[in-house]
Amino acid sequence: MLSDKDLAKLTNTLQVPLIVQDILDGEATLGPDVQYGLHEILSDYQPDSALLCIALSARKIAAKFQYNSPNMGIMKMECDRMIADYAELWMNHAEDKNVDDNVVFDTLEQIPEDLEALAELLEINMSLLRGPNKDFAALVEILAVQARAQVLIADTFIDIMEQDDQPQAPLASEPVLQAGNDNIIQFPGTVRA
Repeated sequence: MLSDKDLAKLTNTLQVPLIVQDILDGEATLGPDVQYGLHEILSDYQPDSALLCIALSARKIAAKFQYNSPNMGIMKMECDRMIADYAELWMNHAEDKNVDDNVVFDTLEQIPEDLEALAELLEINMSLLRGPNKDFAALVEILAVQARAQVLIADTFIDIMEQDDQPQAPLASEPVLQAGNDNIIQFPGTVRA
């Protein structure tokens, strides 16, 4: 379980949730430069960091509007679950603690599905926010777009990891090493006497 101190550290490290909170509190506006900056920051993150960043940000939005719609309450619960599922592993990895590669891979396999679910929840709740404040709706749209983009990145990353784990047969043009005491490389199609 992540402590409040670790959660604050994670939020501060990822920065976007702090910007989201400032916009929600009216201390900042969502101008074109801020929109561009949010897109750029989120697109530069790896899928696990992006998931946590979007979940922390969406949780702040859901907490503010949770009594306006049951869907906001659902989004808040899902964000809490995602933060609980990924934050501790992310923090351990960031602090260079020993992390079991099997746990990391098993966790990474769930990221595309969770990003997809988060994008859907954000899109559902976007229409609710169009009335009260267009900045809030635009903020949710940025998070949803980036969540969808990160799904593709996460899927590609997982495919590459799975391919790296599978043994590869040598290509016909690759030399085949023969056991023995000599340093002769046997090429395909040639018979060694």
